[in-house]
Amino acid sequence: MSKDEMTPKEDITLIHGDCLTEMKKIPDKSIDLIITSPPYNCGIDYGVYKDNLKWDKYLEWCKNWLLEIQRLLKPDGRFAINVLMEMGIEDNKQRVSPYAELYHLIKDVGFNIFGSPVWTDNHRVKYTAWGSWLSVSAPYIYNPYEVIVIGYNNQWKKIGKGKSTITKNEFMMACSGVWKLRTQTKQITPACFHKDLPSLCIKLLSYKNDLILDPFMGSGTTGVACKELNRKFIGIEINKDYYEIAKQRIFNTQRSFL
Repeated sequence: MSKDEMTPKEDITLIHGDCLTEMKKIPDKSIDLIITSPPYNCGIDYGVYKDNLKWDKYLEWCKNWLLEIQRLLKPDGRFAINVLMEMGIEDNKQRVSPYAELYHLIKDVGFNIFGSPVWTDNHRVKYTAWGSWLSVSAPYIYNPYEVIVIGYNNQWKKIGKGKSTITKNEFMMACSGVWKLRTQTKQITPACFHKDLPSLCIKLLSYKNDLILDPFMGSGTTGVACKELNRKFIGIEINKDYYEIAKQRIFNTQRSFL
């Protein structure tokens, strides 16, 4: 395990390794909020991770990390997991709904689901995939929406008191169920989202100084948002290059606050 203590107070901890291995080293019931977007199994080249498993194997893998985050969350711990509404996969040319599959897995492991707001990336370019153009033969129906599955461990209402940092407009928009977010136009890694997404999750679902985990850290966007919003952060990333990118981005954010 490669671990970097980013500040003397250890409010940012970055880990290079496989999340299923590294999460086992984190104490039970120690995390306030988990924000992440796992690999979608849609064939993206992540370098060291195979993103084209057989669909049943992929779901088995998802269940394993869901069980681990259940162990880590406090009794009033929450999660926000970003997934696609639906997509096509090469496995038997299926059309699947990652959201629906994850929803059932979350319920199966014993979590409770509180809401599923949707958002869309306006810069997607796949609208040109029409299938059989102007024909009923085989039209392709594209779904541009992503879903943030929000849930909790044992209870939704927070046990302790803390300082909320969300504004009135942010709160109203977040609770509407349709999140109007800026989109990430600069591709830092093959699959990254704008900082607005984790920032809104952080402000809606956690208090100042809460501890937040992203087991699929990628380029460190959730960590950057945590640093800006005065939350503690643990990030795990299996790809060494992405880990280094995340470390540099979070370090630069930290330096700007000095």
